Amino acid sequence: MAQVDVFSLAAAITALLLAVALLVAYAINRRLKAFVWWAGSFVLLALWLGTMTLRFGMPVGWIKWFSWGSLYAAACLVAYGLHHAGATRTSPIGRMLACGVLFLITATILTLLHARPHYWFLIGPLPTLVFMAWSAVLVYRAGAWAYGLTLSIGVATIIMLQLIHPGGLARALAPDRQPAVLRGALGAGSDPGQAIALDPPPPMRGLLDFTPPPGPHPPVEQPLTATLITVVALLTLAIALVLRDMLAELDRMRERSTIDAMTGLLNRVTFEETAAALLREPSARPVCVILFDIDHFKRVNDTAGHAAGDRVIARLGQLLREMTALHQTAGRVGGEEFAVVLGGSDPGAARVFADTIRAGLSASDFGDEIGWGVTLSAGIAMHQEGESLHALMARADMALYAAKKGGRNRVITQDVAEDRPRHARQINLAASA
Repeated sequence: MAQVDVFSLAAAITALLLAVALLVAYAINRRLKAFVWWAGSFVLLALWLGTMTLRFGMPVGWIKWFSWGSLYAAACLVAYGLHHAGATRTSPIGRMLACGVLFLITATILTLLHARPHYWFLIGPLPTLVFMAWSAVLVYRAGAWAYGLTLSIGVATIIMLQLIHPGGLARALAPDRQPAVLRGALGAGSDPGQAIALDPPPPMRGLLDFTPPPGPHPPVEQPLTATLITVVALLTLAIALVLRDMLAELDRMRERSTIDAMTGLLNRVTFEETAAALLREPSARPVCVILFDIDHFKRVNDTAGHAAGDRVIARLGQLLREMTALHQTAGRVGGEEFAVVLGGSDPGAARVFADTIRAGLSASDFGDEIGWGVTLSAGIAMHQEGESLHALMARADMALYAAKKGGRNRVITQDVAEDRPRHARQINLAASA
């Protein structure tokens, strides 16, 4: 018959709930693969919390191995999960095996010596403490300070358990009580007044011996409460780290779905959504759109290779990122095609912007693979009242086509006469080279 300590049971249930939460998070986002390892570690931690204070009415030596082995296995899964998440650079397999051998040696010695439960409580977690401290040092070296702090708190929590728990250091340091004596009993060959010593009952050989010794019983509520608070605080910190990782992963997913990886600019879909919103802002008027296209980009790829072409695209993206400001947005809308929406800019200001980008790309050095100066063409169109983004982009594309047809490496502005109906508007193309 086993009795479970309610404090340890509450902490074990908390750990199991955390494991379930981690698995749910992984089911929602399969990119969080490290969460599977951490969920397993919380399950093992729950087994340790639930079994380390079990009270048995019969000797069950294997429970010692199971409980403290569960704690060590939980620490191993945490370390592997941290390595899987990139918090450490070296694989934890080597230190797992080294500290695992230390655990086997420690547990075997305690078993052969028939060590009392409080010595198991004091010595059993030592291999785990060594492993966790070792892992924390590597995590700190990798710069993952939050995870290193969590491991450090875990080490401190286990040490606190050993110090304040009634079955730990306090029990080991308590002086042995003298056996009780019974006055007036008759023993073999003794006088009636001789005191006879009564042997104490044989000790239990369970995980922890919580059978109270004769005499006054020390209160255990306060240390157990402190233990529970410490464990729950550690689990809460782990929840905070998990939530931080989830939010960071969601931000990365959102960024990957909106940002072009090569240039750092908005992708086409996000650019169109942002540009359409900018057109609706009264404070952004007037609004101009510029379309850029790299001249002879196919020649770059065919002659210098795709790696050189990628460098050209990345450089143009860098120039656009550095130039865009408030009420301005830039995006990559095709392979070598880029678009910029300039709020609060008339065609003259847009032309200056485009010429600056054109000159910056022409002056860039792309190595010996490209033996000519890379240029680009640009077309500008100014937004008209009530005009859709699609129509505005179409007019800018007409100006870009004129720049290409006119010899490339130039900026063309399309001016639309405001005093004519839309179907009769005349398009004037002004070029700058």
